Parts: sequence; structure tokens; C-alpha cells
Amino acid sequence: MVPLTDTSPEAEEALVSVFRRMSLGQRWLLMGETLRDGRLLHALGVRLRNPSATARDILEDYLHTQLGLTHLPSISEPATERPMQSMHDLREVLRVFTTFGIPYALGGSMASSIHGIRRDTLDADITAEPFPGKEAPLSAAFGTDYYLSLSAIQQAVRQRSSFNIINTSTGFKVDVFIRKELPFEQSAMSRRLTVDLPDAPGEALVLHTAEDMILFKLRWYRLGQESSKQQWTDVLGMMKVQADRLEADYLDRWAADLGVSDLLRRARQESGVR
Repeated sequence: MVPLTDTSPEAEEALVSVFRRMSLGQRWLLMGETLRDGRLLHALGVRLRNPSATARDILEDYLHTQLGLTHLPSISEPATERPMQSMHDLREVLRVFTTFGIPYALGGSMASSIHGIRRDTLDADITAEPFPGKEAPLSAAFGTDYYLSLSAIQQAVRQRSSFNIINTSTGFKVDVFIRKELPFEQSAMSRRLTVDLPDAPGEALVLHTAEDMILFKLRWYRLGQESSKQQWTDVLGMMKVQADRLEADYLDRWAADLGVSDLLRRARQESGVR
């Protein structure tokens, strides 16, 4: 069985090279940034569900949903989080797509962290509409700190596959999936959500809905021979956090279309969400 991967061999080599050049101290700092990024993703999810949430509400939700504390301890006023490097890198990439008028949606573990249980990650996944004729300008728009392959971008747009963008000074990677001509993916892009970024006032983030993320994850889990424990954990996390906010009919309809109705039933049973 050949494992699924969203990273080309060339991109994998570039990414490995980045981490090989890092000292243990740099890796430690990067891990700390990743943990702080997880806190921001959680805050985004709380504000998406409750726009009036205070910093204390966010902290209490974090202690409950992420750490499993049912009896919350007395807490002090939450401190203001500083901007984080990984989110800065992601915003730089998204600004380029916005500049070129290319619709996108954040997906992957970052989107599932916003909608569900936080998962630490060093990369981001986005779905983008095809952009034939813009491959070279888009590639040229990134500075010398970024790794991109123009031929990989052109192939991804042509074949509706994926390519990688890597900030070689930080090791942060963005996997760009070109939307396929499938009814489900067309539906998912039409239902995108826009969220204001708390660490960048006036700047918005576009991401897939919780329902669509559950369906994407179930499809990927099935394609991976149901071997990825993390994909399944992400699904259960979103099911548990979103609960009765989920559109059951929408999930049922597209789960049948994608051939994952059995997995959806199992996820509902294991998460306790009907």
C-alpha cells in the first residue's frame, strides 16, 4: 500500500533541509510558537461560535474542551497573546492569493483546530480555485525566503492536484490543493466562512465550514485505508465541539455522495453526536 502524501519529493527535500539547518534551540522555539498558534486557532473557533466571547470565556473554554478540566480552577485575567510567526507566514501567503484574486479556503488541521479540538501543526492546507495564466506571477510574488516550484504550480493547476509553498527561514509549509471538478468540492467552496483575525485587526481569514471539514477528513481517512488515527481524532473533535450546530442533513447528503456514510455513522456513535 502506497501512503498518501501532499508533499512532492522535491518539496520534501527542501523541507528536510530547512530542519536539518536548525539547531536544537531553534527547534525548541519553533515548538513553542506552534503551541501558541494552537491557542490562537482555538480562540478563532470560540469567536466563530460566539462573537461576543471575552478573553476569559476563551480561556475557560480552552481549559474545558482542550485540557478536559470539568471543574475549572480560579484563573487570573488572561494575558494578551503576541503575534505568532507561523500565523504571520500563513497571512503572507494568503495575501498573495487575495492580491491575485484567487478564491481560497483554509482547511486541514488548522481548520479542524478552529472548529474542533486543537492540534499542533507546522503547516497549513488551503483549497484554491484554479488560476490558469497566473502561475508565473504568483510564483514571482514570493520573496527569496520562500520555496516554490513554477513547474509544480503549473502541473497542479492543469491536473487539479497540489503544490507546496515553504518559508525556508521558518520551516512553515502551506499545501495548496486546487479545487477539483467535483460537486462536493464546489459546494464546499460556495459555503466558505470569513473570520476576523484577532491578532491582525481588519484582516480576515476564509475557511471551510465545520460540516465540510468533517467530510473532507472522512474522505481522506477512507482514501488512506482508514489508517490515520489523527484524521479520525480530528473528525471526532469537530463533532464533539460543534455538536448540535452541525447541519445533519447536509452531512448525510454529501457523506452518501462521497461513499463515507458508514464512517459518518461511526463518528456520530463514537462522538455521541446524533
